[in-house]
Amino acid sequence: MSEARESDRDTQQWRRCFVALSPDAASRDALAALDVPPNARRVPYAQLHLTVAFIGAMSFDQGEALSRRLPEGAPRIPPAQVATIECWPGRAHPRLMVAVLAMSDAFTALDWRVRSLMADVGLPLDARAFRPHVTLARFARDAVGAPAASGGEALPPLRFEALVLYSSTLARQGARYEALASVALD
Repeated sequence: MSEARESDRDTQQWRRCFVALSPDAASRDALAALDVPPNARRVPYAQLHLTVAFIGAMSFDQGEALSRRLPEGAPRIPPAQVATIECWPGRAHPRLMVAVLAMSDAFTALDWRVRSLMADVGLPLDARAFRPHVTLARFARDAVGAPAASGGEALPPLRFEALVLYSSTLARQGARYEALASVALD
């Protein structure tokens, strides 16, 4: 590869990247069956996921390095119970409706592994604490009022089938996700 092409490659990036767990079909079905408020836009079935780490922009080289090492970050994740259904940041002016999962040793280990891989390939780490959740719906920026939090006990425990590195593109109809790499979970 010529020096000019190599230099171009170093500056090219994937934007809005993140690492997430992909739910299995039965878990997606259960999440998709939940009611969402009429003033919210449901996350499309195929895009339901549990974000493990938000990356933001990364170079193609960093993305390829993380993709190669992704299997190292893929521990077995036992079925996880939904603890509550909440609106974030709050009911008065909601932005998201989420299914919050109970924190577990498996989620703690996953968070640590993924953050370690990100650091190893030179990616910045998000300072926010990992709080396992699946976004179910998004509210308009000016939305006011949302339903109170409810329990997730009616849902079966969620199962996850893959650890995925995604890139997202914002579009008028909502974000579109492209899987850059995927590792099946045991």
